[in-house]
Amino acid sequence: MFRANTEGLALLLPIMTYIAAFAMALGPIPWIVSSEVFPAKLRGRAMSVATFTVWTSCNIVVLVFPSLRDSPRVGPALTFWIFAGCSLAALLFVAWKMPETKGRSLEEIERSWSSDQ
Repeated sequence: MFRANTEGLALLLPIMTYIAAFAMALGPIPWIVSSEVFPAKLRGRAMSVATFTVWTSCNIVVLVFPSLRDSPRVGPALTFWIFAGCSLAALLFVAWKMPETKGRSLEEIERSWSSDQ
């Protein structure tokens, strides 16, 4: 009477992974980094580059997704696993390589980048 829909789970897990990892790394980080890490004189340009990069990346995902999903060699589940893997890699990069700015003023952050540490 009841069946387990393993195909649905095979799609749900990578979709949730992609969304969660994107929400913690590639989504907010470009704006956070460009608004906190860059010096005041470069902040406007950095925000422009960050915005352009984020929207270009999102556009690439939108353009590539349908062809991967409809490909007989890849399919929907593997397509989401590919995007989830990319987002997880970005999340790991952010966790290990991004500077912590919590509790520091913008001037302190700017001084730390200008010194030879």
